[in-house]
Amino acid sequence: MDYIKNNKTAWEHAFEHRDGSYAKDLVTLLKTSTNPFFHDDFYAVIKKHDLTHKTIGQFCANNGRELCQIAHQFDIASATGFELARNMVDYANHVAKTMQAPAHFIETDVLTIKSEYDNHFDYGLITVGAACWFENVHAFFNKVARTLKTGATLFIHESHPAANMLGAEGEVAYDPLDPKKLLYNYFEKKMWQEHSMGYMSKTVDEANTFTSFSHNLSDILSALIDNGFTIKQFKEYDYCIGNMFDHINHEGIPLSMIIVATKNGTAQ
Repeated sequence: MDYIKNNKTAWEHAFEHRDGSYAKDLVTLLKTSTNPFFHDDFYAVIKKHDLTHKTIGQFCANNGRELCQIAHQFDIASATGFELARNMVDYANHVAKTMQAPAHFIETDVLTIKSEYDNHFDYGLITVGAACWFENVHAFFNKVARTLKTGATLFIHESHPAANMLGAEGEVAYDPLDPKKLLYNYFEKKMWQEHSMGYMSKTVDEANTFTSFSHNLSDILSALIDNGFTIKQFKEYDYCIGNMFDHINHEGIPLSMIIVATKNGTAQ
């Protein structure tokens, strides 16, 4: 698990040195915008469900903006966000307290969430750039499943695994004249190591490394099914939700996806 420890250090450094445009005045955005932090397609999916007096857990909650939006806009019982980086957790709790929203954030690796949260949540939330931080995606969804009640619903809005075949700007193999060129093996269990988190900070930090992993679609769906989930909705989109491939949006390439699943079985 050394990569998780190193990722924690890298995330905390990146958030501490974040650009001014990132996480800027979340409180004002939450108070003045109808939907500041979810893509409209995903927000529409969430709104179809009755969250009244329900409990919600988010796995890899980042700076808390998405869960704070739900806690602010819906009459929920409580929301709990699990996040690795301490300073992100502190920031998220500050936003929730300022908004007087029923949300609380806990500093933890998702894989080590305490058993007190077993069978705890009515809804689960996973957003872009969560599953990739775990080498074993089955173990990730196993822990998610354990925290959800039987009959609970899990919302997932993630990058499409097909995007892992593409090169991103700044990579050595990337060709700006052919941005849709497939560079990587879809089925290869590839480990990615980077020294910056571009959407948060442009600074390159050679002392800290972000380690992530590629998982194909069958890995993700099988991990959900094996851990007792029934897939209720699955939809693919040709636009990016992670800021890496905006330049090839709406050109027929699957870049993001929404999955809605219900926990009906027992996690394996």
